[in-house]
Parts: sequence; C-alpha cells; structure tokens
Amino acid sequence: MNSPSHPNQPNSLLSKLNEDNRFALSLWLAVTLFFVIDSWITQRLNNYLIFENTFRNLLHQQSFYALYPAFHEDANHYGPIFSLIVAPFAALPNWLGLLFWNLFNCVFLFKAVQTLPVSQKDRLIFCYIAIPCLIESMLNQQFNAAAGALIILNYTQLNKAKGFWSAMFMVLGVFVKLYGIVGMAFFFFVKDKPRYILYSLLWAIVFFTLPMLFSSPLFVTDSYFDWFISLTHKNATNVSGEGIDMSIMGFFRELFHLPVLTNSICIAIGSILFTIPFLNYKCYNKKRFQLLMLSSALLFPILFSTGAEDCTFIISIAGVGIWYVLEKNKVLKYILLPVLLITACDFPLLFFPEFSKSHRILLSMLSFPYFLVWIRVLYKAFMYKKIFKHDEEDALLRTTLQTL
Repeated sequence: MNSPSHPNQPNSLLSKLNEDNRFALSLWLAVTLFFVIDSWITQRLNNYLIFENTFRNLLHQQSFYALYPAFHEDANHYGPIFSLIVAPFAALPNWLGLLFWNLFNCVFLFKAVQTLPVSQKDRLIFCYIAIPCLIESMLNQQFNAAAGALIILNYTQLNKAKGFWSAMFMVLGVFVKLYGIVGMAFFFFVKDKPRYILYSLLWAIVFFTLPMLFSSPLFVTDSYFDWFISLTHKNATNVSGEGIDMSIMGFFRELFHLPVLTNSICIAIGSILFTIPFLNYKCYNKKRFQLLMLSSALLFPILFSTGAEDCTFIISIAGVGIWYVLEKNKVLKYILLPVLLITACDFPLLFFPEFSKSHRILLSMLSFPYFLVWIRVLYKAFMYKKIFKHDEEDALLRTTLQTL
C-alpha cells in the first residue's frame, strides 16, 4: 500500500524551475558571484574602474570622458548623474565595490521583472531565458542590467502613484544612458498626461542639478556638452570599423558589404517601424498590446545603437521573454529562441576568437535573431485586433458564464 505523500514534501526540481522564485534568484546570484570571483582572480576590473572613477572626477571637476590610463583603459560614456549612482560603491575598496556593484545590477533587474503584469510562471521564464545575457553582463561589470530595469519599471509603474515613480525611472534612464528615451513611447498609455509631464520636468531638473551639489554648475553643464561629443566620437569609431558594431545596422552593412549604409537611414526606417503599431490607438488599454510595445522598446535601442555590445543585450533579452510568453506559434518559439540563446552566448568569439575578429559578420550576427523577434513583435502589435480577437471573445464568454 502506497503511503500518502506528505503535504510538506519538498518540491521536485521541475516544480522549483516552474514555481520557485527563490530558486531563480539563487541562480542569478550564483552567476553574479561566480563572475565576481573570476574578476578578482584574473584582475579583470577595468569596466568597474571606469565607473567608480567618475565619482572621483565629479569631486575633482575633471572630465568624465577623458582617458585616465593611470586608473583604467578606455573611457566613460555615461551621463554626469551616473557618477552619483556609482558613488556608494566607489567609497568601498575596489574588490568589495565590484561585488556590491554586480549584485546591485543583478537584483535590480530581477526585482524589476517581478513587477511585470504577467503570471509568476511567466516571470520565471524571463529569468531563465536571460541567464546567457546575464553572464555577459556580469562578466563585464556593466550597468546594462540596471538600464533594462529602468525601462521595465518605467512601464510597470506608469499609472501607480499618479506616474510619479514612472517619470523618475524614465528621466533617470535618459540622463544615465540614452537608451531610456524609448520609455517616452509609454506616454500613450498614461491616464493623467499633464501630471506625468509635470513630474518628468521636475525629475529632469533634479537629475540635472543634483551633481552640482558635489561639484559646480559650470562643470556639470559643460559635462553634458562633453557627453554629446563623447557619444558622437564613439559612434563614428564603431561605424568606421575600428570598433565592433553589433547592432542590426552593423549586421546589414557587413552582410551586403554596404559601408555607405548610414545610421541615419537605418534609424529612420527603424523608428517608423517602431511607431506603426501605435496606429492601433483603440488597443492602448489592452495589457497584451502594452506588453508587446514594452518588448519592442526593450529590443529597439540595442538593435539600432552602434554602441551595442554582447553585454548590452541583457536589456533586449527581457523583450524576448515577453515575446516568448505571448507567442502562440510553437514553431517560432522552439526554433527561434534556441538560436537566439546560442548566439547570445557569443559562441563564435568564444570558440573561434581570431577567426571571428577577422570575419566581423560573425560578431554582428548576434543582433539578427533579436531583429527577427522584434519584427514578429511589431507584427503581433500591428495585427493585434485580428490575432487576439478570439482570446478576448473567449474571455468575454467566460465572464458572462460566471455571472449567470
């Protein structure tokens, strides 16, 4: 006779994978800690040293965007307010600051995903899908995980507290890293638009002036002009071939051997495609439509940025997760996602570094599966009424039956 199962019997591994939020967070933390230890051992702290040096530059009124070979290689490309974000970590010894910096980025994105208006199971799917990109982000000590969290929170807090916090996340995203500007697209979903505009202006004033408390108004104002020059130079370097352009623009330039394919043309076409689904103004109050546009907003800035690197796709992978849970075409789900995750691991550079560097298309191809997902998301959003009509009819029928 079989004994009845004890109600407190531990869940199976499969159950944990599907339901246990703590298990997923533990995996994220394990990935983070592993690469922090790897950075300690190999002394690969360069990106973190760039970041923590920005606070020192703020205090000493030294350019945020100059080269400082005595401290680190390369240069900073974040806005002046970023120096205050990194300040608590810069106050610690570098080895400890790096630990808390990576943990901050990891946990911030994880918690942001938990605010998405989907089921707990779907949120966990996002978390597991994101792990290859999380590895790249933690390996490079990047802020991109937090940048993605700002975009997600911009949407999920949109109509909470009258949009006060949503406006903060949007403006902070713009002032730190221009990717956050895509959050302006969520303005169409705002209920109290005048108040949201007012909050955005107030937060813009706060983030513009806050660094002045630790420096001077003239230095901070000049730093914004320097920031523009820095980003312009970095873009020119990536397009010229000196850097690695992993954007979809770089991919098509390499694929068709069209160095004359300018960013302005590609971004103009991409921007038009991005805005087309907003013609469905009657769908603005539909949660699934909003989630599709959030997915598009997470994918778009990386696909059309010449500053895109393997570690920046942690921003877009959340958009892929949203597409995945809304996608009903199983062929697309079970073919496109594995291809995307394999390329997300940057396997050509990992296994064939010299060959990949001499054949740049192998590096820029990283963006192509994300581009296919983005096109599919745009199609689903544009055809929303037709695609989701039966689902809404079924939901209406269930509601009707429950009231009888």
